[in-house]
Amino acid sequence: MAQFVETLPGVLVAGEFLMDRHTIRIWRGSNPLQLSLRQFCLFAVFMQHVGKPLSRNTLKDLVWGAESPVAASIVDAEVMRLRRAIADKKGKQRLRSVRSVGYILDL
Repeated sequence: MAQFVETLPGVLVAGEFLMDRHTIRIWRGSNPLQLSLRQFCLFAVFMQHVGKPLSRNTLKDLVWGAESPVAASIVDAEVMRLRRAIADKKGKQRLRSVRSVGYILDL
């Protein structure tokens, strides 16, 4: 199972992805990804839990806050946008659905 590594303070590496939490940027290899702030926060959670399924409620709590009234459909929509943003040129999906559980980042 792949894991993330914090190479420098605030810089996470998982598989082909590099995330700089100080500059709020993510790269796939040498290519920068264009993500919204919400997508960045969501991807940060997935990078810290590579290979582990995360429920919609867990994602909502970690990204929007436990007290947030965000519906599961909003979480699903944001995950779908993130999925499209991080797919490689061949369309290989790194973020997949786990039936009756939630989502998982596979690297």
